[in-house]
Amino acid sequence: MTIGRDYRGMTLVEVMTVLAILGVLVVILGFSFQGWLAKYKVEDQTKRLYADISDARARAMQKKRMTFVELAVLDSRRYRTFEDTNTAPDGNGTLEAANDTRVTDTTTDYRIDPAGLTVSFDREGLSSFTGTVRLVSTLSPDYDCITLRTTRIRIGRYDDPTSTCQEK
Repeated sequence: MTIGRDYRGMTLVEVMTVLAILGVLVVILGFSFQGWLAKYKVEDQTKRLYADISDARARAMQKKRMTFVELAVLDSRRYRTFEDTNTAPDGNGTLEAANDTRVTDTTTDYRIDPAGLTVSFDREGLSSFTGTVRLVSTLSPDYDCITLRTTRIRIGRYDDPTSTCQEK
């Protein structure tokens, strides 16, 4: 009379093999995730800058007064938005940081280029600056630059060889 063996369950070697494979996958995916997260951070901060510039333009049209976006004037990673409220009721048309109403004051993790630029929007929402603003990083995110024209604002990806913002 023979007694049948019970083959349910796993051996220690099988468990160790599965754990080793899972460990390798976690390490590989961890490095991939960190790179993806860093790119996402650049994109997120670029989108935030884009939203703040767009908000400044909309504010200028809504309130019928100048608004200003001061890019990297005090710090290469900081930008501020002001509403021209000096000399009521509709301002005097010039940025006076000490007297105008500050709307936003934001610091990014990346250097803003060009530094020392102040973009103004008039009562009709027309921009005083025509060119590209970008967050400088060594990564290749989908969005890292903003193109400003007199009548429009677009977000895109900066192309180093051609030094242009490829609008999306």
